[in-house]
Formats: sequence, C-alpha cells, structure tokens
Amino acid sequence: MGALLCFVLSAGFSDGQSAVSDATVPEISSLRERIRTTEARTVALPQPDDATRGLAAARTAAGQVAKLQNDYRYLTPGVAADSGTLVRAMSQPTLRNLIPYFAPSVHQTELGPWYLLAGDRDVAAGVGIPMSFNSGFEWVAEVPYLVNDDSTVTVTWLAIETRSVRTGAGERPAVLAWARADYDLVRKAFVNIQTGRTVTGEALKQEVKAP
Repeated sequence: MGALLCFVLSAGFSDGQSAVSDATVPEISSLRERIRTTEARTVALPQPDDATRGLAAARTAAGQVAKLQNDYRYLTPGVAADSGTLVRAMSQPTLRNLIPYFAPSVHQTELGPWYLLAGDRDVAAGVGIPMSFNSGFEWVAEVPYLVNDDSTVTVTWLAIETRSVRTGAGERPAVLAWARADYDLVRKAFVNIQTGRTVTGEALKQEVKAP
C-alpha cells in the first residue's frame, strides 16, 4: 500500500514541479485513508505468540465448559422424577463452577443444562451416576484455530450421540444440540453465548421446566 502511494505521488509531479495535479489529490487522499485503516487493524491484531497463547487458553476453557455441561447429565433421572422440573439446589454446584468461565454479561440462566437426553431418565436416581454409566450423548468442544479481529476466539460445542440403534457402520453419530460463544482474550471469559438443538435432538430431548 505504501509503495502504491509513493508511485501515485511521484506520478503527480511533472517537470520538477512540486505540486500535485487536482485529478490526483482525491486518489491520494483515498489511499492515505486506506493505509491508516490497514495500519490500525494491524496494530489491533494480536501478535503471533499472543494468538497462540490465546487459542490455547480458549481450548482449555472450552474443554472445562464441556466437562461441566456433561456433569449436568447426572441430573436427568431427578428431572424426570420431578415431572421435568430442574431442582435448583441440585444444579447449583455445577453452575457455580461454570460461572467463572463466562463474562458477567452472560446470564446464569444461559449456563444451565444446554441439553438433557430423555433416554437417560431411566438411570437409577441417586447422589451421582455410577462411573459405569454411559449417557446417550456427550458434549465435545470443537477445536478453534482462528483469532478474530476483535481479539476473540469463536468456540462451538456439540452434543454428540454416543449410543443409538440408528448408527451403523460407517455412519456418523448424530448431533443433538449445539452451543457457541466467543472467548474474549482480554477478559479471559466467554461472551455472546447461543444454544440450539437439531431436529433429531429436539425429538429426543428431556423436557425441562422452569423451577
């Protein structure tokens, strides 16, 4: 860009005169503005080492969030027994552990169970699901590779079906639900969260009512 500006400037001089032609002035002004914009965006972008560390931090935080959302699966039998009502006291321990990973702008109601599978309601209710329990789905964090211009990293979580009579050899497990948020490298927390369910996930979800 700088070389291009120098070329235009030199083209505007003739016969040793030190004035730029009227026709060239608007073009030079436009190029200067583009250079200033490019420089500003370049300065705003994280340095390579910072970007690497930021991506690593986002991956680590995303993995912890996936683990904690998976912990909510333990509540499914109790939710089913209470006609779909999520008892706040039962979800509080997991919620408290999730809160530090999100900015204050993210409401706590958005950090409750993103998805519960109706098939898990038949597990015997108790203090905790036994280690041998194989839930019908698992939250997995997709690995992010890009730092956005605003110093955030977009992370996506998928609720993947882990057991299904529909999944045959060579078939991919179904995605039941998804969540997406931006990891702010400055605040070191997730912001702008969105959640949703696929058509398959909607048909297989455990109904959860507000307490």
